[in-house]
Formats: sequence, C-alpha cells, structure tokens
Amino acid sequence: MTFDYLTSETINDATDWSIQQPREFSDAEIELAISKFPRTRYYGSKRRLLSWIYHAVKDLPFNTVLDGFGGTASVSLLFKAMGKEVYYHDALLSNTISAQALLADEFPFSNINDAYHFIESIKPENGFIAETFANMYYTDEENQWLDGAAKAIHAVENPHQRSVYFYCLFQACLKKRPFNLFHRANLNLRTNKDVKRSFGNFSTWERTFQDSTKANIIDFQFISSLNNQNSKILQPSDISSLEAKYDLVYLDPPYIAKSRSSEDYLQRYHFLEGLCIYEEWGDKINTASKNNSFNSTPHLENWQSKKHFKSLLFEFILKNRESIVVLSYISDAYPTEDEIYKFFKQTFKKSIFLKKQLSHALAKNKKTELLFIGL
Repeated sequence: MTFDYLTSETINDATDWSIQQPREFSDAEIELAISKFPRTRYYGSKRRLLSWIYHAVKDLPFNTVLDGFGGTASVSLLFKAMGKEVYYHDALLSNTISAQALLADEFPFSNINDAYHFIESIKPENGFIAETFANMYYTDEENQWLDGAAKAIHAVENPHQRSVYFYCLFQACLKKRPFNLFHRANLNLRTNKDVKRSFGNFSTWERTFQDSTKANIIDFQFISSLNNQNSKILQPSDISSLEAKYDLVYLDPPYIAKSRSSEDYLQRYHFLEGLCIYEEWGDKINTASKNNSFNSTPHLENWQSKKHFKSLLFEFILKNRESIVVLSYISDAYPTEDEIYKFFKQTFKKSIFLKKQLSHALAKNKKTELLFIGL
C-alpha cells in the first residue's frame, strides 16, 4: 500500500513556525470534545487521561506540537481540539493510517450510507488470511470475510475514505479479540462456551465483522468537525530521526518494566500491520513464530529494550530541550520516576512533575500515571 499524506504541506527547514496564536477554547468546550472522542481498544491508550493532560498543558505557551509516539491519536485529537497545529508520528503503519482518518479535516463521504453500502458489499474470499491464520485469531468464516475486506479496501481510490475504512476494520478486529491483542493465538478463549470468564464481552465477540466495522463509522461524524487547525501525518519511522522544530513535544513511549523489556508493540498488533500491506504480508512473517507474527524491526526493538531505552529517551529529550517537553510515563518502571525527574531538572529551566492513579484493564492493581513537563 502506498502511504498517502492527507495534506499537501511538507516539513522542511524553510517552514515558518511563527504563526499566529489560535483562538482559545474554554474548558467546557474541550471537555465536551474529549467526551466525544472515539473509545479505541488499544494497549496504553491515553483516552481516559485526556482531561488530566489538558489541564496540565493548557496554559503553556505553544502552538505547534509533535505527538511523537502517537498511538491511537487521542492526544493528537486533544491538541487539535485546543486549536494547536499537530504533527502526528508513530512507528506503526496501522496507527499512522488510523491517524490519517481521525485527524482529517472533513468527513470523506457525502452520505454516511455510502460507507455503509461499501462495507455491506464486501464478499468473503478464501485468501491469504484464511489460509495462514486458520484457528488462530478468528473463525474460518471471519477470516474469509477479512480477506474480502482487505482486498476491497485496498482497491478504494480515495485515500481518506480508504484510511477511514481501515480504521473501522482495525477497531472491529480488536473488539473481537480476547484482551484486544494478537500476542497469542488464543481463539479458544473466545469460542469455548463452557468456561466462566472474568474478562471479555461475549456479545461483542459474536457480532459480525460487517456490523462491527459499520458501527465505527459513526466516530467520524463528530471528530471531523474539529477543524480548529490543520494536522500533519508524518511517515512511520524511528522517532530518533525527527528534527527538533516544535513548540511542544509530547512523548508517550513504551513502558519498560524493571525486570525485563517491555512488550513488543509490533507483536501485539502485527495482524493490523499485515492488513495494511495485504499483498506483501507473507514476506513480513517470522516463520519461527507460533502465531505468524512479523519479523522484528530494529528501532522498535531498541525503544522497547531495557538496554537501550533510557539513553534513547534522554537523548531525544536533550535534542528537543529548546521545546517544551511533556513526557507521559508510569511508576514502578525503568528508569525510575526519580531518575526521570532529576534529568528534567538538569535539562530544563523549570520542571513540573504530576501523578495520577489509574486502573488498567490488564493489571490487577492500580498504577500511578506520571507526567513530566520541562520548559
């Protein structure tokens, strides 16, 4: 799949960053916008923390913002609602395509029924997914529908419409997965009807892919109205290669456990990545894996490795020390909150450190969310 920018603007050394300050929005306007953002199924999403983040940064002097580990784009949506000029970046293509859809400035269909009719017209095929992922993530019937959907969406000529269809398909895939992940081939957790579960939603799992994909279209009817500022979607890449040129840099990197490296996001979401490159999918698969996941990517591995993470993070913050830097992290991780705060105090003229307790779906106990701000 060819990656398409949603704007014609390019980022280069000649860009004029001294643009006028946008209109200020009231707290009530921002809180209303946040309440209408999509509730995505994604590990580490900041969706529930957006109000907290907003009140921490709303009075800071910035106009352009880089969302460096953009993920679900929920933080980018927040900055866009605030009238900021947002630059979204993520290492995964599936997240980048979702951001194309979510951060666009208009609804790409003249009539929402056109989108529904397209999804309803998808015909199942016995293709790559059905042959490669049988009994892993979805039923045979569902795999065949996904084969038909992937081919149909890739054939859509309008890049904005195509990204919306992919976003809706990604969300349907996540909703029908135990834990909303692809780290294990555990279809039996969903299909075994004789087991009492403390997780999951059986009715959601049993909803057809067609219905679940259609249901996500409605997300765009509100967020397409957030035309407060343009957004730019950067190519998926190693964040370390990005230039330092933004008023504010927001970072939400992978969390590194004290005892081991973090979970690999490419392994968690390799199935969604495969949908993005359907015709080349087979070339990316690690044949030694039990669940046909992707071959590793060096820069993703390094950012998720205890050996490299701290130096990569601190080097990138130093590179952007002329900007305001906002770092989201978590307690009881590596490096420690004391190490990070000490580094911020050494690097910036002023540093702010905030904490907030939050329950996580895949954790037994509450975790403490951390927010470091360097000015």
